[in-house]
Amino acid sequence: MDVLTPHKMIVVFLIQEYLRLKKTVAEGATREQPHQIEVKAGDRKRFCLLLLKLIQYPDLPYKDLYGLLLSPVYGVHPVHLEEFKKLMKLLKTVGIDVMFDLYNEIDKLIVDNTASFQIGIVGLYLRKVFVTMDRMSFHEMKDLYLATIAYYDKGMHAIRLDPCPDASYECDSMKQTQNQYTPIEPSDHGQLSAKWSVKQSELFIAQQSALLKENEAKALPPRELQKRLNEIIHDRPHCSQAYFLTYMNYLRVREFFGAVHALQRVFDRNPSAGAPPPASTATPESKEYQYSSLNLAILHAEFGQPKLARTCLRECIMLAQENGDTTCLQLAHAWLSHLEGHSMPLPDKNTSGSLFHATSLRILSHLRHGSITGESPSKLFGLLMVNDLLNCQRSMMDLVATGIAERTALWTVYGKHEQASLCAQLLLNVDLKSLGKTYNGNGICQVLCSLVVRLAHLGEFGHALVVLQHTKQRFPRYPQSRDWHLANHYVTVLRAVYRGRWVEATAECQYLHTYDPNLSMLLFAHIALAKQDFSTAENFLARLTQNEQLEPLTRIRAMILSANVYLHCGHTKAFHLLNNALLYAQKYHLQYEEALVSMHFAYLLLVHLHAPRQASVSLKAGLETILANGPIYDRARALFLFARILVEMEQHSPASKRLQQLATLLATFEEAIEMFEKLECYSKAKDVYVYLAKTYHELGSHEDRNRYSYRYRLLEEQYPTERQYLNVFL
Repeated sequence: MDVLTPHKMIVVFLIQEYLRLKKTVAEGATREQPHQIEVKAGDRKRFCLLLLKLIQYPDLPYKDLYGLLLSPVYGVHPVHLEEFKKLMKLLKTVGIDVMFDLYNEIDKLIVDNTASFQIGIVGLYLRKVFVTMDRMSFHEMKDLYLATIAYYDKGMHAIRLDPCPDASYECDSMKQTQNQYTPIEPSDHGQLSAKWSVKQSELFIAQQSALLKENEAKALPPRELQKRLNEIIHDRPHCSQAYFLTYMNYLRVREFFGAVHALQRVFDRNPSAGAPPPASTATPESKEYQYSSLNLAILHAEFGQPKLARTCLRECIMLAQENGDTTCLQLAHAWLSHLEGHSMPLPDKNTSGSLFHATSLRILSHLRHGSITGESPSKLFGLLMVNDLLNCQRSMMDLVATGIAERTALWTVYGKHEQASLCAQLLLNVDLKSLGKTYNGNGICQVLCSLVVRLAHLGEFGHALVVLQHTKQRFPRYPQSRDWHLANHYVTVLRAVYRGRWVEATAECQYLHTYDPNLSMLLFAHIALAKQDFSTAENFLARLTQNEQLEPLTRIRAMILSANVYLHCGHTKAFHLLNNALLYAQKYHLQYEEALVSMHFAYLLLVHLHAPRQASVSLKAGLETILANGPIYDRARALFLFARILVEMEQHSPASKRLQQLATLLATFEEAIEMFEKLECYSKAKDVYVYLAKTYHELGSHEDRNRYSYRYRLLEEQYPTERQYLNVFL
């Protein structure tokens, strides 16, 4: 025990009176106690919970401690409480002899209860108090006695000012969550002020670290957590774990300068300071430094400083080898391979259990890398299935959630959006509880963001906003907040583009550029092309395609937009670009992008080359994929184009037959209009009205022409849009 404080002495007094009460109950009725005292199982349970709280948590003011004694959750037996209050009143009258009597009483209690005190928490606590008091001088014992008297007087004065501490505690205790700590008020006891002991600080750091990893929303708020950490660092300035938790706390609020400073302070501290010396000298003091080096390397890599990151990784590898930490060694080698641009070989089936967590993370990293390098999807999903099976067998909930989130991302990349939505809903409905703790980490946030985007693609912007608000409440801070910020800006840009609000879309693209520059530039080009500002769109696309590290999915979308720019400029290079995009999509197994390219080929063949039969062949190659998995915007475009092709294929037939064909396809046109209007993309709905009115005019059906012209006028009066966005196939 570091320092004996008045709070710790009060706990010893409580234990002493409880053991006396227990002895009285065992002896039965006596002359001094003529009535039989009954201590029920509930009384014993509440006192055990109270002791656990008082021993494990930091020191409390006497007023709060007294409130605990009266609370319904931790309240003690009435006789126990009465005897404790008598003992506290005797402190002043008897004098310092109480401390020496307590020393002898603890020695007697330990001897009388040897069997139960050898392994129990209470026995260990009393032994520590006994050893600490045995080493104290008379002057130190006197200071402890005076501090205890002052602690009691200050608490009683506070109780007199608030005569119902139990009631106030009951109200507050119901509102506080399990991990909330009562702020420690500095006392006026000099050296005996309230302090964090070694075990208390280690428990607090371990609990908060686990919460930051598994359920950040239940951890203490950043400001309050930093206040507790400052108290621990003040009491134990050599505690390296406190600095490492400070680093994690700084990351929550994106205070990167403070995070780097906290990591650097870890290396100046001894992780075992204040703790008893280890039994074996084989374990060096730098046992935990390798993880600080690893995190410092990750920070440098995120800041775009690969040289410094490699230096930190080499130091991490050296420390991990010295300490025999194979888990950290694997993580360091994986990051070094990532920085040097080559992939590590996957582990074999005989990997030991201690390395499994790092091995699983390496497999997930390999899956991400394989999805952008053109590996076979069947191979990637097979590897993911084996990894998920092993994660479930070991009940590693963080890896289970991350694996399902990775499966969702892979289905999205390969264009199977319905499968991705199914995986996301599976993860959100599964019970990720292990050892009484429910996982609520990064994997959950990622699938929620994917659902937000999926709902927006389906035109359910209200539902997308509800899911987004839920995600914000569940993951309020960095790094998870980055994902929902990205999803929020992307959905806002998408909706503004559908509505034709270019100023709003451009502003949101500028916000989006902070989170994903490539996606932002792609949307900038999309907006410029929709406004028919072809030179600006070409500049954005040129800057985007010059990036050699551009992901295949983004590159194909950029090539499609470039083909549209050349198409509207009357350049023949559009065919060449679309053909390259098609080959690129086939190379990287991007089936949905391949279907989009086929749809653009069909549009080019129909509108610019007037070859409806060839356009029909091209569109049918990807129509099923778009209708099964695509957003409703793409589905509406595909239906509109499909119906136009079927009408144009009858261009050499008599007018009556063409009118009959057009009447047959009206349901398809109306479905496309309904989808566009659901997205509030009224300019595209007007495109359909314009096409139908012109076609009926050519066929001499003036009544139908006037009907669709009237519907166009009503829609234009109700939702006026920019004229340049009309008839742009995006």
